[in-house]
Amino acid sequence: MSHDTGADVDQLMALSRPALDDLFRMSRAGGIPVGETRGTVLVARGAMVAKVAARWARLLAWKGKVFDAERGELRNRVTPLGVRAIRAKVYRGASRLDNGECTVLDYSRTSLLAHWIRDEIREVKPGVYLGIVYWGRRKVLNFALSYPGSPAPASARRASQQIAVTIGATLPPERVAEVQEVLAEAHRRGTGGEFLPFAELAGVHFARVVLVPEEKDHAGQTMPASIVYMSEVDAPMDAHLADLVGKAGSGLEKVFGHCEGYPPPREPDATRVAWLRAHAVPSSAFYVNTVGRGLHRIRQEDRLREAIQEFLDQRGAEPAGADPAQVRAAIQRYVTGRPDLAWARAGPAPPTLRWRMREAAHLVGVPLAAIALLPVILIGLPVWVVVLRRHERRDVPSRERPSPDHVARLAACEDFTTQNPFTAVGLVKYGRFRRATLTGVLFAVDYGVRHFFNRGSLAGVKTIHFARWLFIDDRRRVIFASNYDGSLESYMDDFIDKVAWGLNAVFSNGHGYPRTRWLVRDGAEDELAFKHYLRCHQLPTQVWYSAYDALTTRNLDTNARIRAGLFGELGPAETRAWLALF
Repeated sequence: MSHDTGADVDQLMALSRPALDDLFRMSRAGGIPVGETRGTVLVARGAMVAKVAARWARLLAWKGKVFDAERGELRNRVTPLGVRAIRAKVYRGASRLDNGECTVLDYSRTSLLAHWIRDEIREVKPGVYLGIVYWGRRKVLNFALSYPGSPAPASARRASQQIAVTIGATLPPERVAEVQEVLAEAHRRGTGGEFLPFAELAGVHFARVVLVPEEKDHAGQTMPASIVYMSEVDAPMDAHLADLVGKAGSGLEKVFGHCEGYPPPREPDATRVAWLRAHAVPSSAFYVNTVGRGLHRIRQEDRLREAIQEFLDQRGAEPAGADPAQVRAAIQRYVTGRPDLAWARAGPAPPTLRWRMREAAHLVGVPLAAIALLPVILIGLPVWVVVLRRHERRDVPSRERPSPDHVARLAACEDFTTQNPFTAVGLVKYGRFRRATLTGVLFAVDYGVRHFFNRGSLAGVKTIHFARWLFIDDRRRVIFASNYDGSLESYMDDFIDKVAWGLNAVFSNGHGYPRTRWLVRDGAEDELAFKHYLRCHQLPTQVWYSAYDALTTRNLDTNARIRAGLFGELGPAETRAWLALF
């Protein structure tokens, strides 16, 4: 997703230095470029002179930049041969021009030749970036970057598809207290964003770091404590890991540095990226409130709503008989007249054809496989039901209640914003049957949330932004993690009232869960027992980040409806309903 001011490279070459500065100020950071870009020097001396200067500069000196997302670096293409040289680190940072967010190209740690040079870029149009070159603190030149042959590569043009990233590693027993104190100190001081600068990482919606305590399994063997990093991001996992290592290396060292095999600081970043990738834990099921709604789009649509609201406030209250169509037309003229809101005239970018084909294949392929296996299913299902009922009759529900100290530790990590994190870990009931049942249930959950419950509602529960279920410790334990609106009490009540059967299908395979019948009956319907069970298994989420902590899922949906209705075809009743959104 990108910020679109409508300016292409030819238009940039015609602008004066003050006009380029103004355009840079009104632009957003946009996405970080990926791969090879074409460079254009902007001398700000009129279109004709600028084109000649840019052509000679590209022919003799500088052809562009090549961005390496995995390393968080770039190299310039210089000389008439396009040699790749003069390396820079790439990261998010504050612009020296206006203190707003931009992408920084920092040569101070990577190049003797360009040690005093710092570039800053912002995306002014999909695939087009405006840059400023600083020598020390002095602004000396402007430039543009674009993708050769097309407005942007597929990776930059595609609609964002969110992924769940989980990195987990066991901790030596003697290091657990030290890591626990690191997380507690970050929470006490409210420095989670300094400890791991999540806001500087591209496309991160939510992120957290939790310590999973050690626990004995059914055989009496100790499952060691582990440190787990989880995030919901727009970027591909490798790009996110490279970004994470490049910008949060010291924070990662404080937690993962105690784990076996974690590369020491002297090792290159690529080694740490490889270690994190090797410790990635796949999600068995992953819920996204609205598939394709990327972070950049969320921020854009929120700015659009704020701008329209300010415009309406300045107009004052409309007369009782005001024509809704005329009010909407005035809003349209206002938005059209603002270059920084020009992107709102178009709808969100659709998913790529490749993504749609993959999802369609999965949507159809799973039922076809089930049909092919139907004889086996028809024979096996009655056997499974009999074995299930035998296990359910033998289940012993836990009567444990959360201690006041445990509840206090949990409460200390909750209710700071309109959103909250939830993290819980539980031991899977003994035996292969329960493990296989839970695996099958989570497969069904993932299929459902992937194809049907992906437009603002998880079986009627509309307050969840993201949720994931994943196995750890050789599938002996399961983690459930979510980001939701409101308080935990209302969150649990919402689930119990609307989807208790779904809670039972998943969590009844956990040791100590309230007794169920036929997998989906009873269980969570014993409200107090269910809440005690959930609280006992909940973990303090001491380091947690939200990129839009003041926005609920309802706010996000309202903002999207405002954008969709701004230039869409609306009848009189629809126009009145659209204006009522403000």
